[in-house]
Amino acid sequence: MPEYLRAQPLSAGDVLVHFAGRQWVISAGEVLRIGRSRSCELALPDDDHLSRHAGSLQVLDDCVLVRNESSRKPLVLRPPFGGDRVVEPGAAVTSLPYQTFDLLLTGTGGRVVAIRVDAVRLTPVPLLEGTDTGPATQVEPIVLTGAQQRVLRVLSAPLLTRSGAEAVPATYAEIGRRLDLQPQYVRNVVKSIRETLAGYGVEGVVRSRPDQANTDFRWELARWAIRSGTVTAADLDGDDERA
Repeated sequence: MPEYLRAQPLSAGDVLVHFAGRQWVISAGEVLRIGRSRSCELALPDDDHLSRHAGSLQVLDDCVLVRNESSRKPLVLRPPFGGDRVVEPGAAVTSLPYQTFDLLLTGTGGRVVAIRVDAVRLTPVPLLEGTDTGPATQVEPIVLTGAQQRVLRVLSAPLLTRSGAEAVPATYAEIGRRLDLQPQYVRNVVKSIRETLAGYGVEGVVRSRPDQANTDFRWELARWAIRSGTVTAADLDGDDERA
């Protein structure tokens, strides 16, 4: 069972959960149940807008499994940077690739109840890339101009430095202010990035349907830049973070 304020030192594989001035330790295979019910180890406030059985945290070998046990209320997993993950009733997500995160529930009047989870002692399972004896997957390098790289970096910076509602790609105006460029010039550069990526076979960055007429593809570009490693946190400076 999860322990409250365990006396002995923490071990590898232990996960810490913080809520309302209390602390729980969950070890591999253990489950911490969350809700208003007395059967839950982590008791939520007496607020009937919070579920009796809201969710649970289970420690796996390399991550935490977050399960929504409610029949009606969603949960939100908020990582230290990047967008929120909404966990619908009956669904579950893992904490990968994050080692710390907040679990958010909404009570009466929109009041947010936050539970902090610290899983830094878990060891992620290494990727299997390179263990196959077959030839490695070949990926053609995508070449971007200096201007394209600068715009893409500022566009993506908020997703690498902010969390929650603030983790959204920079607008054309914000990019222009950061790089001392006119918004229309920024639009043209973004359009050139999209066309370049489409030429390399990257999908979802150009209009392919009539209902995409007003889509600017900033989200698609920022997500691609981060997932592909084209833009990383190490590439940013203080000014990028404020963009």
